[in-house]
Amino acid sequence: MFELPSRDSSAKPDYGTHVGMAFQGPRPESASPVAAAASAPALLCGLVTADALMVVGTGLAAEGIAARLLRAAPADPALFADAVHASAGVFNAAVGPLAVLSLMCFYSAGCYRNLRPRAVRRTIGSHAGPLFGAWTAAFLVLVLMLGVTGDLRRLDTAAAGTLWLWYGLGLFGLTASRSLFLRLARDWNLAGGLRQRTLLVGTNDLALEWLDRLQRAEGAGYQVIGAVSTAADRPSSVNAPPLATARFAGVPVLGSVGGLVEQVRKNRIDLVVVALPWNAEAEITDILERLRVLAVDVRLLPHRLIARTAGLSVDATAGIPLLGVIHHPLAGWRGVLKRSEDLLIGGAALAALAPVLLLAAAAIKLESRGPVLFRQKRFGFNNEEFEIWKFRTMHTDRGDQSGAQRTVRNDPRVTRVGRFLRRTSIDELPQLFNVLRGDMSIVGPRPHPVAMKAGDVLYHEAVENYACRHRVRPGITGWAQVNGLRGEIDNLHTAARRVEHDLYYVDNWSLGLDAEIMVRTALLLFWDRNAY
Repeated sequence: MFELPSRDSSAKPDYGTHVGMAFQGPRPESASPVAAAASAPALLCGLVTADALMVVGTGLAAEGIAARLLRAAPADPALFADAVHASAGVFNAAVGPLAVLSLMCFYSAGCYRNLRPRAVRRTIGSHAGPLFGAWTAAFLVLVLMLGVTGDLRRLDTAAAGTLWLWYGLGLFGLTASRSLFLRLARDWNLAGGLRQRTLLVGTNDLALEWLDRLQRAEGAGYQVIGAVSTAADRPSSVNAPPLATARFAGVPVLGSVGGLVEQVRKNRIDLVVVALPWNAEAEITDILERLRVLAVDVRLLPHRLIARTAGLSVDATAGIPLLGVIHHPLAGWRGVLKRSEDLLIGGAALAALAPVLLLAAAAIKLESRGPVLFRQKRFGFNNEEFEIWKFRTMHTDRGDQSGAQRTVRNDPRVTRVGRFLRRTSIDELPQLFNVLRGDMSIVGPRPHPVAMKAGDVLYHEAVENYACRHRVRPGITGWAQVNGLRGEIDNLHTAARRVEHDLYYVDNWSLGLDAEIMVRTALLLFWDRNAY
């Protein structure tokens, strides 16, 4: 590609972070204007087609395997024929709905984003969780549809086995095919097959930062052919060479704006990136007027402040465009889906786990005096306080109602029963009532006590952008908890990392992500060393 002069990158703003964030955490690829090159339509169509064919193909494979197993088992020929017919009926009835449901769930889970990876391993890993959650969600919806129509009750053992075999084969096949697809896409991208031939307008600090970021984003999808100098570039700037300079940060300087149209035509440019400060209105207007006659995409490199906000969008009011920089993460139907998920899963979990709650309450009452439930004020949605419910796990005369005193490993305040409840997370189950009341969600950032501290400073004062995590309802489990950030917060670094993970969840919510977190939470119940 191109080489950049060595310079200290510590002073540069990071396009992938929020305004004022003190620590950089996991951010979605789409949050970066550089790494989020738009996926080629052919690549997207190819992946959607591959997914649909894999759903149908694994269904046919499951039907064929079930028929072979039935043929190998000694049975009455008539029963064999009926079983094979039932298995075929499952496929015929489910293939259409499951194909549509799976593609919808894949889209909702973000499985069709980030198709130009910086590294194969990282991208496959980022797709695996949402893919698993989306495929599982699609299958559960299919089973629910079969139950509503009454077909589920008519399934015999062979037909039910075919259905679940389809699930297993589909999960394996979708993961394998996507891994192969992404590897081939990355190789094609590195060979230049997916890269947009790009011309940079501007030779200034803003352009240099963009080029620097682009170089560090392997396979970002841009092939920078050259740069064009403008009147808005300051020749006195240490990073902005004079017009006669042949190269800018390793990129050829192809002249001035006067020859812009000619350079676009001559070099078969696909994309023009205008890297000028937005107060250079006259220069930007002149550039856009020149390029309007060409069949080329033009993008304005955003102001540094805007570049640090995630989820930019453009709306129009009375014909006037509005740039959206902050969005309600669960507005409209997204909020309806999230609340429906909470009510369905919360109600079902409460009904199924009612015996466990009763046994836990009895054990607490028998071991020590005091109430069964522990109630505490915590920060909730929109930074409003609410009362959380938990099983009491400490001696009543040693508990900390404010939450200022952290719970540590082998805490002497915890009772014997309480230690077991905390180790198995049974103490959190009363929060299902908070979910049904609307105070909490099943999945979301964990609610913290109002007096909780990170080190010796109040948590909400110690970490910048802490309040941003409360743009959604707090949850019983969350993205930070399944990524090893459960337990004691004894320093500012750990506190900041937990908030960063919470903000990632807020910015990237989907049903698939919720499903992944719930599955990983269930697995962690058996070996989470941070639960005490």
